[in-house]
Amino acid sequence: MTAKKSKIPYFFFVFFAVIFVVNIIYIYVSQKTWRGIVAQDAYHKGLHYNDVIAEAKKQNELGWNTQISYKNLGDKKGELVVVLTDKNGVVISDAQMKVVLKRPTQEGVDFDQDLQFVKNVYKTTIQFPLQGQWDFLLMATKESETFKESKRYVVQ
Repeated sequence: MTAKKSKIPYFFFVFFAVIFVVNIIYIYVSQKTWRGIVAQDAYHKGLHYNDVIAEAKKQNELGWNTQISYKNLGDKKGELVVVLTDKNGVVISDAQMKVVLKRPTQEGVDFDQDLQFVKNVYKTTIQFPLQGQWDFLLMATKESETFKESKRYVVQ
């Protein structure tokens, strides 16, 4: 009588080979698609968190308000209009207004742009390098006072 060889060791080999190949594919895909978004200098930002809280409290006491509107003009272009008022509702016309535009899903394409005061509003036309989600970080400065506001818009 001849002994029949068992196929069970081959099944184990094929099973683990498939797992190994799938893991290699996952590692390759994750390396090629990672956009590199990480917090820069997270440790020091954490150490200065109390400063951020104090700055937010100071901004609330300042009492400035904004009305922000963004209009897509097509072809990765849009118009940003901001009305900046003090705590009494009076339009602030002599502030320096700037918007920092950040793409939350991809690094390397962030930029900033100044807004011009025209007819009681701050406005600018923005040409974006890419469509999609963008964070608009507005900064208004008047003398020693600073006001910050952020919004997220989809650029088409």
